[in-house]
Amino acid sequence: MLMLMVFLAEAAEYGGELDYNTQIEMVYKNLSKDFVSFKVAYNVGNKELGLTELMRQLQAYELMINDGVPV
Repeated sequence: MLMLMVFLAEAAEYGGELDYNTQIEMVYKNLSKDFVSFKVAYNVGNKELGLTELMRQLQAYELMINDGVPV
Protein backbone atom coordinates (compact mmCIF):
# COMPACT_ATOMS: atom_id res chain seq x y z
CA MET A 1 0.00 0.00 0.00
CA LEU A 2 2.88 2.30 0.77
CA MET A 3 4.24 1.84 -2.76
CA LEU A 4 0.90 2.89 -4.21
CA MET A 5 0.88 6.02 -2.05
CA VAL A 6 4.41 6.82 -3.25
CA PHE A 7 3.26 6.33 -6.85
CA LEU A 8 0.32 8.70 -6.35
CA ALA A 9 2.59 11.32 -4.76
CA GLU A 10 5.15 11.02 -7.58
CA ALA A 11 2.45 11.24 -10.23
CA ALA A 12 1.20 14.49 -8.70
CA GLU A 13 4.76 15.81 -8.37
CA TYR A 14 5.42 15.27 -12.07
CA GLY A 15 2.15 16.86 -13.13
CA GLY A 16 0.04 13.73 -13.46
CA GLU A 17 -3.59 14.39 -12.74
CA LEU A 18 -5.53 11.55 -11.16
CA ASP A 19 -8.90 12.64 -9.89
CA TYR A 20 -9.86 11.83 -6.32
CA ASN A 21 -12.21 8.96 -7.21
CA THR A 22 -9.55 7.34 -9.40
CA GLN A 23 -7.07 7.44 -6.51
CA ILE A 24 -9.59 5.80 -4.16
CA GLU A 25 -10.41 3.15 -6.77
CA MET A 26 -6.71 2.38 -7.33
CA VAL A 27 -6.18 1.82 -3.60
CA TYR A 28 -9.33 -0.29 -3.29
CA LYS A 29 -8.56 -2.49 -6.31
CA ASN A 30 -4.98 -3.12 -5.20
CA LEU A 31 -5.91 -4.58 -1.82
CA SER A 32 -4.76 -8.15 -1.23
CA LYS A 33 -7.07 -11.08 -0.48
CA ASP A 34 -6.45 -10.42 3.22
CA PHE A 35 -8.75 -7.42 2.89
CA VAL A 36 -11.82 -9.29 1.57
CA SER A 37 -13.82 -8.56 4.73
CA PHE A 38 -12.85 -4.90 4.56
CA LYS A 39 -14.01 -4.71 0.93
CA VAL A 40 -17.34 -6.30 1.82
CA ALA A 41 -17.88 -3.87 4.70
CA TYR A 42 -16.88 -0.96 2.46
CA ASN A 43 -19.33 -2.03 -0.27
CA VAL A 44 -22.20 -2.79 2.11
CA GLY A 45 -21.73 0.49 3.95
CA ASN A 46 -21.27 2.34 0.66
CA LYS A 47 -18.81 4.55 2.46
CA GLU A 48 -17.76 7.87 1.04
CA LEU A 49 -14.24 8.01 2.45
CA GLY A 50 -11.50 10.39 1.52
CA LEU A 51 -8.10 8.94 0.68
CA THR A 52 -6.63 9.82 4.09
CA GLU A 53 -9.53 8.26 6.00
CA LEU A 54 -9.46 5.19 3.76
CA MET A 55 -5.76 4.71 4.53
CA ARG A 56 -6.40 5.10 8.29
CA GLN A 57 -9.16 2.49 8.20
CA LEU A 58 -7.00 0.12 6.15
CA GLN A 59 -4.15 0.47 8.66
CA ALA A 60 -6.55 -0.21 11.55
CA TYR A 61 -7.94 -3.28 9.76
CA GLU A 62 -4.41 -4.51 9.00
CA LEU A 63 -3.50 -4.25 12.69
CA MET A 64 -6.65 -6.16 13.58
CA ILE A 65 -5.92 -9.07 11.21
CA ASN A 66 -2.27 -9.18 12.33
CA ASP A 67 -3.07 -9.30 16.07
CA GLY A 68 -1.90 -5.74 16.63
CA VAL A 69 1.48 -6.18 14.93
CA PRO A 70 2.20 -3.40 12.41
CA VAL A 71 3.37 -4.53 9.00
